[in-house]
Amino acid sequence: MLYSFFSIMPIFVNLFWFIVLLIEARQNNSKRFLALFFGVMIVNYTAHWIYFNRQYELYTIIDSIWVFTSLASYPLYYWYIRTLTTDVEIDWRRSRVLIPAFLTALFSATVYLLMSPQEIDTFIHGILYHEPGYPPPYSPLVRLQMFRLTLFQVIFVLQAILSLYFGLKLIREFHAKIKRYYSDIEGKELKPIKWMMIFMTFASFISSASSIIEKDYFITHPLLLAIPSITHSIFLFGVGYVGSKQRFSIQYFTEEVKANDKKIAQKTTQLAPELSVKERSRVSKGLQTLLEEKQIYKNPDLRLSDVALMLGTNRTYLSRAVNDEMNTNFCDLINDYRVKHAKVLLENSDEKTSLEEIALLSGFNGTSSFYRIFKEKTGLTPGKYRTICASQKEKAVQEKTPVPHS
Repeated sequence: MLYSFFSIMPIFVNLFWFIVLLIEARQNNSKRFLALFFGVMIVNYTAHWIYFNRQYELYTIIDSIWVFTSLASYPLYYWYIRTLTTDVEIDWRRSRVLIPAFLTALFSATVYLLMSPQEIDTFIHGILYHEPGYPPPYSPLVRLQMFRLTLFQVIFVLQAILSLYFGLKLIREFHAKIKRYYSDIEGKELKPIKWMMIFMTFASFISSASSIIEKDYFITHPLLLAIPSITHSIFLFGVGYVGSKQRFSIQYFTEEVKANDKKIAQKTTQLAPELSVKERSRVSKGLQTLLEEKQIYKNPDLRLSDVALMLGTNRTYLSRAVNDEMNTNFCDLINDYRVKHAKVLLENSDEKTSLEEIALLSGFNGTSSFYRIFKEKTGLTPGKYRTICASQKEKAVQEKTPVPHS
């Protein structure tokens, strides 16, 4: 009973998120791609179920399909991340990332077609299930299928490593892009996706370890099937949950930037194609005035385009001025001022003034971003900083108070 449950559990997890994401997809490219990922995984784990339930004849048919779906999983998830982070059109040319999966599956299917019934029987029972009565030497076609098993493992591990590396690279670049535009990136980062990628790599090593042990080992030790089954089910549920909750993406970012650029173009004069030294100086000084005198950083939803509009310039010029003149990005610049203002408030307030109030007065959207950014900039939590300041004040007062003479 438990064996059947564990062998089928990942199928239902994939099916659940496939349906949910299809319903949510509509105008969302990234969710459509993630739904495709789960659709492929349904076929993949169905093949696992067929194997573990000893459906020999059916497994002969689906084995090559399993090869394709297994080797397609990492490229598909990588392309899901691309749809979140880069403004690219998804067309047939992008399917070249599936070439290793397609060629390996085609190689497997071709060899199966060339094999005699006896050779297929030897490969399935003797090699895949390690049943007795199928000793070597093996025919050339059986050895080709054995070579395919090794080739599969090599490609699988390489894809896991490459997908992790390039996926994390895309996420880093996306974070850098939004930090140049927004003053508050809370809820816009892809940190949960990043952790899913890392966990996905961990799950792949569980799969590789299972392959080294040999899948048939889990047939003779059915309770151990719970380890890869639960690990993969948790991972897949996490991928689906994070993907379903992910609202912000390059699609939303691009639409917002284009709309705001249009507003700026309507309200500013035509600017020179290159940022002159004079214009850069004007923008930098104007920005400094807005920050120090107007305290625009107190607006929690402040964006680069808002400031560009105030200065009568475009976001490209403003971004260059921030990067070149101030050696930082827009998000860090605004948060530096917010933290500086919060420090003043913390130094001159007592416990009656809540940290939430100080966060809002300083321009933070809420306490979570306030705590995170304040500690990132100062190395201390806001509460700890206030305690230290109060302690230092008390000590200073005690030192100034004259000691009474007896």
